[in-house]
Amino acid sequence: MIKIDHTLLSEEALENLIIDIITRQGTDYGEYEIDIQMKRKQLLNNLRSGDAVIVYCSKEDICDIIRREYFLNLSNRVLSEIFKRYSD
Repeated sequence: MIKIDHTLLSEEALENLIIDIITRQGTDYGEYEIDIQMKRKQLLNNLRSGDAVIVYCSKEDICDIIRREYFLNLSNRVLSEIFKRYSD
């Protein structure tokens, strides 16, 4: 999984990515459905604040936006596995 700095994307590319991710997620099944513009604003704010990151998964050939903490946990697990493999 590769982290992509959202500031490197053009406004149009970032907007298209966000809309693609929102529409891929489908319907919320909570008490009320948050509209696409509200979700777009939330994702953009999370990216700008650093609470979320854009990642690319080459295995699935897909981009996604995930929580920063989740990305850091995944990265730490991968590094631990690599160090473990070479220390044995």
